[in-house]
Amino acid sequence: MPRLARPGGMRRRTLERIVGMSLLLGPLAYALTLQPQVVEVVEVVEVTKIAEVAEAAPTLVPDVIPEVAPTPVSVERTPAVPPTSPSEGRLSFAFVNEAGLVLSTEAKTAWGKGRLRAHAGPAQFQAAKRADAHAIPEDLWAQRGRTFDLYGADGKVCTARLGTLSVLAQHDGPSLFDLYYDENDQEPEVNYDTFYDTFEATAHPPAQIRRKVWSQAAGSEYGTVWLVASLSSDTPCKGALWARDHELPAPVILRASNEPSALTQQKLAQHESSERLAQTRRDHTAWYDELSAEDREYADTWATIVEHYPATLRTWLDDRGHAALVELEFGYEGEPCSDDFDSSIATVELVIDGRFEPTERATNPIAVFDADLDGRFEMLYQDLQWGWVNQVASETLETWWEIDAIPICPC
Repeated sequence: MPRLARPGGMRRRTLERIVGMSLLLGPLAYALTLQPQVVEVVEVVEVTKIAEVAEAAPTLVPDVIPEVAPTPVSVERTPAVPPTSPSEGRLSFAFVNEAGLVLSTEAKTAWGKGRLRAHAGPAQFQAAKRADAHAIPEDLWAQRGRTFDLYGADGKVCTARLGTLSVLAQHDGPSLFDLYYDENDQEPEVNYDTFYDTFEATAHPPAQIRRKVWSQAAGSEYGTVWLVASLSSDTPCKGALWARDHELPAPVILRASNEPSALTQQKLAQHESSERLAQTRRDHTAWYDELSAEDREYADTWATIVEHYPATLRTWLDDRGHAALVELEFGYEGEPCSDDFDSSIATVELVIDGRFEPTERATNPIAVFDADLDGRFEMLYQDLQWGWVNQVASETLETWWEIDAIPICPC
């Protein structure tokens, strides 16, 4: 006879199983009803993986190197790495001329690759190649695509973007003969009275001249090879002399003024009572007294020097119109290769709290500015008479660029 269950109930073993499962699953069900908690990370260090960017084929190289996306990695309980300065690797100063923006005046012909081609530049003859990304220093290659502010003698003239980088070799003459023959070459035995004219008149293919310029620069001891960048701007950049990375704070620019002022009157009075002027006059008197009567007819008296070469002053003003520098020039050096008396007095002085503090700088800079914002002024000079030379004189910023010109003696 089958065994019947108890009315209204379950078997005892089944009941025990249900109760046991309830005890196990109950806390889990309760936990699922709670809101999820956020785990706070105390410190996170961002590590950026630096990827080397290799240059592609010439037709595929972009003007701007694409940024490599950083790969963040979270690490707990590790000191944070300080962020890289946004100004790191950015140029506070670079020369600008017909060739473009000059990134380096100490480039090597080995930095270039490909075919020789024509290129603009301040010299008479040029030869250029495309820059090789694998040959030039990384910090220079990184300048491609960056934006620069360009400045002239009186301030900013435009903003431009850097494009193609080129290695540029130059020769400044004064003739093609000096390019083809130098003191170490075997010169042809010819009549030199007519050879130079004949040589200049001889047709020389531009490609041949470029090969000569490039080969000469490769073995030259002079700074004839530059790394230059093309410039692209929406506005004219006429008169640009130098450039500064657009991401850097604006430089301090001084403006030249020839207007007389209380300051220039003060400086002029100081000059007229100076021992230097008095000594120059005594030296001139002694020199003049030793001249023969015939030579005196061609020599200037002291009164003539004072009349024809009086003291002239120029001040350099900041953006508030306050004088920061004052230049003074008096007399003249005399003609080259002559025995003229050198009566010149030329000074550049800082103006500090109404006082004049002498410097060792030369007069007649074409621009004055503080490019690196160290509180000391850079003075840009340009000498077009004895060779295409530019120099920036500064306590902390010094650079020089020169084309390998054949010197010409005026005597």
